[in-house]
Amino acid sequence: MQRLFDVFRNRAALPTVPDYDPEIRQIEDPERVIIPLDYPGRIHYLPTVKAGDTVRRGQVVGRSRLGNSTLASISGRVREIATTWTAQSVHSPAVVIENDGGEGIPAGEMFDGPVAPGDPRAALKRIRTAGVNAPWTLSGRDYGTGEITALPRLEAVIITGVQEEPTILTSQLLLEQQAEKVAEGLRRIRILLPDASIWLTVPAHLQSWAEDRFSEFADIAPVPRSYPGRIEREVVARLIGRQIPNRESYISRGVIVQDIENILAMVDALDGVSPFIQKCLTISGPTIDKAVTVRFALGSSLRHILASQGLKVSDFVRPVVGGPMKGIAQYSDLTPVTYNSGIHLIAQDLSPFDPIAPCIFCGRCTRVCPAKIQVHLLNRMVEFGQFNSTGKLHPEACHECGLCAHVCPAQRPIVQLLHFCNHEMTHGERYVWSAE
Repeated sequence: MQRLFDVFRNRAALPTVPDYDPEIRQIEDPERVIIPLDYPGRIHYLPTVKAGDTVRRGQVVGRSRLGNSTLASISGRVREIATTWTAQSVHSPAVVIENDGGEGIPAGEMFDGPVAPGDPRAALKRIRTAGVNAPWTLSGRDYGTGEITALPRLEAVIITGVQEEPTILTSQLLLEQQAEKVAEGLRRIRILLPDASIWLTVPAHLQSWAEDRFSEFADIAPVPRSYPGRIEREVVARLIGRQIPNRESYISRGVIVQDIENILAMVDALDGVSPFIQKCLTISGPTIDKAVTVRFALGSSLRHILASQGLKVSDFVRPVVGGPMKGIAQYSDLTPVTYNSGIHLIAQDLSPFDPIAPCIFCGRCTRVCPAKIQVHLLNRMVEFGQFNSTGKLHPEACHECGLCAHVCPAQRPIVQLLHFCNHEMTHGERYVWSAE
């Protein structure tokens, strides 16, 4: 009987941040940083330094085929070019730098003054050199041989002032605290992409505030507090009026989606102020009274970031880089953190009473699915190896948002099974899916 009660017990509400510290706290540089060079599907760098080299903060240590750069976030000696597991669970080559406390490269030495407005070629060169992904061009994902695919006409730019995970506050805090620089970033995008539609997503409670400050440069798109209403692929579809399949990048369909922090880094690069070598990140968890947001040197370890706030992994059962819905659990607190915006600390694991409990066909997963796929049927097919039968139900439409697993009374590993179907068994040969 207890097992039956376990199946039907009430589920906790979707994770939120009940309270937070609005200050963005600056963390001291660590003794060592690890700068990964490979982000599959996004960008690949080749090292421009070797073991034993002395580097300065802001120096290029890796460059992509397209000229995008990754930079040293501290000054010191290159200990080695090694492989490491990244926070995205990718085994990547990386540049390991030991901190020697040296000075970084001055902005005047790094940059030749500000870039003139309306010069897209010079702006692109500057942004790539400064370690920022230019919002109107390829990030560097084409790093093979042969010709680089031409971009389609860019029709829409969406700047996200709201993070998908409701426990991550970086975008909202930067939006509120650096509103003038955000407006300047939007103005420059308008100059560089005069024919594109530009949207800025903001928390719904800040809509009037944002319209007063940014409506001259962008259309304001309010986003609700609840997680289902802020899933990125769904927000993008609502704004542009069509779905972009999950297997395709936004830019391949003429759409740019960029975070507020990237836009602020772009302004700093174009003004010749600083390169992109530090990142903001929110630390949250159900047992943390106030979520805190910190700014850290790229490549700092998970241990260093947590220790700066008096936290350690051993006090929790699991650290998750990202948010509680789509984040990735980490097996080591030495994992380097780079372009991630959140750490969620889980104090108590919830595990099913059976490794894979039987599906009771309650349909909750299907009712909550934002992509409107038959989740319960797909899961049973994958569980029993009937992969040839999954195509007509379009598993590739899955956002892997985690809503289905959250509401499942049997706590089945629904997201993992769909991920396994899409990424391991189909080898990218997915069925064509459209919104129709």
